[in-house]
Amino acid sequence: MADRVVVDRIDFRETLVFPRVIASAVSALQFPRLLLATFSLLCLVVLGRGYDAVRGPSIQPAGLLAPARTALDMGMGSEVARRIARETLPAELRPEGVDGLGGRVDIEEVRAVLLDRRGEVEGTELELIRRGLDRLEPYRGKGAFDALSTAVGLRFDALVAATLTLDFRGAAGCLGDLFIDIPTALWREDRVFTIFYAIAGGMVFGFLGAAICRMAAVHLARRGELAPVDAIDFVRARSLNHALVPLWPGISLVVLLPVALVIGLMGRVPGLDVIAGAAYGLVLFFATIAAIVLLPWLVAMPLAVAAAACEGCDGLEAAQRCGALVFRRPMHTLLYATCALLGTCLLAFTVDLVSTAAISIASGVTGLSAGEGAMAATGGARLLAPDANAPTVFVGGSFTASMQAVSIGFARLWQGILQTLAAGAVFSAICTTATAAYLALRRTCDDQPFEDLWDPGAPAGVRND
Repeated sequence: MADRVVVDRIDFRETLVFPRVIASAVSALQFPRLLLATFSLLCLVVLGRGYDAVRGPSIQPAGLLAPARTALDMGMGSEVARRIARETLPAELRPEGVDGLGGRVDIEEVRAVLLDRRGEVEGTELELIRRGLDRLEPYRGKGAFDALSTAVGLRFDALVAATLTLDFRGAAGCLGDLFIDIPTALWREDRVFTIFYAIAGGMVFGFLGAAICRMAAVHLARRGELAPVDAIDFVRARSLNHALVPLWPGISLVVLLPVALVIGLMGRVPGLDVIAGAAYGLVLFFATIAAIVLLPWLVAMPLAVAAAACEGCDGLEAAQRCGALVFRRPMHTLLYATCALLGTCLLAFTVDLVSTAAISIASGVTGLSAGEGAMAATGGARLLAPDANAPTVFVGGSFTASMQAVSIGFARLWQGILQTLAAGAVFSAICTTATAAYLALRRTCDDQPFEDLWDPGAPAGVRND
């Protein structure tokens, strides 16, 4: 007869690991990790803003998620710019072509003249210029990074709302926009930026994201807390290795791109276009392979960054390791990915609620005594709508108006800092929950505890027994 086993208690923390993935999001708010995550986010923003400053507007005014812009849309923008220039500018300052009939008027050229003119006038003329600039905004093109950040922000906000309300269809649609529609639209509108930001932004995420993942791994392994300087030193010793982790699956496009380019060129030549149509199946074949590699990688890439930080392996090995774990336990991967998403969304909602309430309370209390002064225009914020800010304040010709604009600029700078910290908290949560999900998946597949981490000086991948 078998011996009876008496169970006094069950340690659910050790038995069930998926709650640890959700709970790990809370540790993303630790100040050292929050500071490093905010710095990482600022690096990504600087790269994008720098490109926009050099390249200028390259995306249609409606943004990445809107249908492709038609000639009629561009013609409407040109006519609006012509009318505004005639209404607000003297004849000698109007750009060439404004006074004629037909032809295209450059919106950016008209806007530049209006911006120069507004510092020279005041009163009614200044108000006309301000209204003209407001009317031009919907017809102006956007910078590639500006359009990307706006589209990603809006869809992520919708993803948070759908996840917290258990709208699974809406959440799936938001994920489809984030991982498929937005990258596809960005490639269609500005291929140079897509390649540049995929490489530069991916390397920044691989390097600084690995530092955050290492801090999270040390915390989850109950080894205390790792300072940001120590985390950067850990990653810097193998900087290129960590920076290249997000880029390895891009190799799957090396074969597809030349084949697609050749067939695309053949399709422009009469006679050869028939051959191009017949050979299109080859492009579709390689595209299918790329989709099989890249689509799972969009989800597994944070896991691979965490793997490189936990195991000390190189980028290709990290990708292979994550792929093996995902294919061995696909349902567990789905469970841990869902838990990571839920934890990130809960934290995103919380920090956005706090920052929105803080900005609204500050502007409301200040407004009690602001009257018609500069502080009355500081504005508030909308929950889960980072782009819904107050309109830009235009500097007039008078000294008083200029000082008011500077005052409001400082107030909005402080609001921006708070909102940037909130965004940094979300970035930190993504890295932290990805690390917890990787360690949980590793334990499920290999029965390896969270405490086993690679230490510098040991052979890569060796368990720390």
